[in-house]
Amino acid sequence: MNSPRFGVVTSRSSSSNSTNSNDDTNNQQNNNATKRKTAAAVIIGNEILSGKVSDVNVAYLAKLLFARGVKLCRVEMIADDYDEIGEAVVRLSQKVDYVFTSGGIGPTLDDITYAAIAKAFGVSLVCDDRILCAMKEISPQHEINVARRQMATVPTGAELLAVEGLWVPLAVVNGNVFILPGVPWLFQRMLDAHKGRFGDESAALATARVYTNRFEGEIAASLNQLHADFPDVELGSYPRTEVAHNYCVMLTLEGADEARVHAARDQLKRAVDGELEPGLLPQMERPRVG
Repeated sequence: MNSPRFGVVTSRSSSSNSTNSNDDTNNQQNNNATKRKTAAAVIIGNEILSGKVSDVNVAYLAKLLFARGVKLCRVEMIADDYDEIGEAVVRLSQKVDYVFTSGGIGPTLDDITYAAIAKAFGVSLVCDDRILCAMKEISPQHEINVARRQMATVPTGAELLAVEGLWVPLAVVNGNVFILPGVPWLFQRMLDAHKGRFGDESAALATARVYTNRFEGEIAASLNQLHADFPDVELGSYPRTEVAHNYCVMLTLEGADEARVHAARDQLKRAVDGELEPGLLPQMERPRVG
């Protein structure tokens, strides 16, 4: 089934004169090749804050952005509140290249994300005929009732990006605010469909990992020395999180210069008696705490 074709500039017209998303992707990639982009996420929902639902979208977003050279600088989790949503989205859109929202675009009374963002940017809402047509085409078994019309009501002027097999578009407001559903499989599918809009794989950082059976308290001085020797390489130290893990600490290295990252990796491996794979370490014979 073909994707519905949404217009790019305005959410009021059902004209078929839409911009080719591949051209947008190519232009974006050329721009991103010279500078690492930044992003923020706003996770919306009372159910997240109360613990009734566990968020998994941040981890997926973070991995996708990291692989495309985009730095996720901030994540905020907020309630279903008009003012809080609007304030967070506008503030972050002025600080980073991309803002991603998750949640609040369904048919029920707590789904207020479209309305809150429209209000924050001073635009009205409009029920987009193209979304309604896509609903009828993709889900003909469903009646287009008031609740479903709500899901087709988006901020006026939003850029609407189609996703193969879905009637719900990825709506973009202010050029850099990407409005996504909270349902994980939809969130992931919509992100994947348009990941070419976000950074570029050529801007991704070089990475390396070293595993050690020594405790953080034993290797802290070596880590400080490595940081002094390689200030351009970001170092992370993470104690094991599962009893079954055959290491005490996982050390990660990230940097723009692959040769520098590899040099730091080699020095670190020697300094902490480490290995590049946890399975190469000897079996632990002492409690893995300390």
